[in-house]
Amino acid sequence: MRLKMIHKVFIFALALVSLVIIGGIYINNNYLEDFYSNRRIAQIKKVRELISKKIPTEEELETYAQKYNITINMRDKINHRRMARYELDENNEGNRLIKHRGMEHLEYYKLLPTGQLVTLMVSKDSIQSTVGIVNEFYIYEGIAILIGSLFFVYVFSLHITRPIMALNSIIRGMVNMDFSYRANIKSGDELEELGDNINFLSSELEKNIGQLKLSNMKLKDEVEKRRKIDELRKEFIASVTHEIKTPVTVINTHAEMLLYDLIENKKEGKEYLKTIMSEGNNINTLLNELIKLIKLEEKIVDIKIEKLELLDLLREESSKYKIDLAHKNVSLILNLEENLIALGDEFKIRQVVNNLLSNGVSYVEDGGELRINLETIGNEARVEIINTGSSIPEDKLENIWKAFYRIEESRNRKYGGTGLGLTIVNGILERHGSKFGVENVSDGVKFWFRLKKVSKEG
Repeated sequence: MRLKMIHKVFIFALALVSLVIIGGIYINNNYLEDFYSNRRIAQIKKVRELISKKIPTEEELETYAQKYNITINMRDKINHRRMARYELDENNEGNRLIKHRGMEHLEYYKLLPTGQLVTLMVSKDSIQSTVGIVNEFYIYEGIAILIGSLFFVYVFSLHITRPIMALNSIIRGMVNMDFSYRANIKSGDELEELGDNINFLSSELEKNIGQLKLSNMKLKDEVEKRRKIDELRKEFIASVTHEIKTPVTVINTHAEMLLYDLIENKKEGKEYLKTIMSEGNNINTLLNELIKLIKLEEKIVDIKIEKLELLDLLREESSKYKIDLAHKNVSLILNLEENLIALGDEFKIRQVVNNLLSNGVSYVEDGGELRINLETIGNEARVEIINTGSSIPEDKLENIWKAFYRIEESRNRKYGGTGLGLTIVNGILERHGSKFGVENVSDGVKFWFRLKKVSKEG
């Protein structure tokens, strides 16, 4: 089981305190007695030196005895027999170990010039007793210090380890990609500097990883976009191939009939030639539309923004379909706001209107209506082209802008056209930054688009 840092610091600090206490007890038991004895001997020698300088009075002797806690005796002249007990050196001084009242005493003595003998005595047993009491007290003191230090050692451990644990928590969060936490250490030392460095590192990692994620998302989007473009390109090529295959087949069939003289008369031959020419024109028209579409998608075509008189433009374009509408007994209804000026490329917007009108004429029901509305919505001009008839399934509304997309395959060539008209409309309006769309209404289908509105003077 791994110990936390606070526990390690606590145990280490407690062990250090215990070591100091145990070491103190060991030193006292082994060296205190000798140290204390030497100090007592030094005190006795000091008193002996003081006495040797001058003959002390009884009051001075009493003062020395009380101050240094020793027994001092001043003896008058003693006989030679008793004097033989004392071994004197060249300074008339000496010391000996004697027993007095059943206890050992350390006695130092001095023969004064007056013939008096001064003895200074201290009990050796009292030294041992004092040392024993001190050692006992130190043991109790050590236990008290050890118990009391538990709280302070714990507080000390917290003080040391709390910043480190905080830094560790922040780094653990960084490992788990969580950069929301910051160190707030005000210790004024290396830990505070380390906290500041970790904060800086966390901030930089958060920023760089965020940028990396954003770049990764953009890369994924780009890869997905390219994949979809590739799919659309394949679908587009297949659609183009399909659209061209039918007229080419018709041309080949009719050409073979003419080549091998399988026709019955010249009139039938002329009809075959007309069909070949018609299908050739269809292929030419399809290729021209494809070129327009490619140029729009590659943004090769320049958009020239100018003022447009939308009312006149809509009237002129709609007048081109009067004969087609008359054949289907369709009513053309114009609801156009006057004096409405918009911004756009006139030639391209005419293409948009023409394609939308062509689509409306193709799908309007016989005896129905084709309505064209022009009105102001906020700071924009809104154009609506509505044809009555069957609606478009809601799940297919978004797909009608795709190249060659048809709601029903049976309608593939029923109404003519290349199948690129609405795709070109989509490209032109996107280049204008215009909002546009298609929606079902109660009696048919509505196509609409918006252009920025301006005043005539603007």
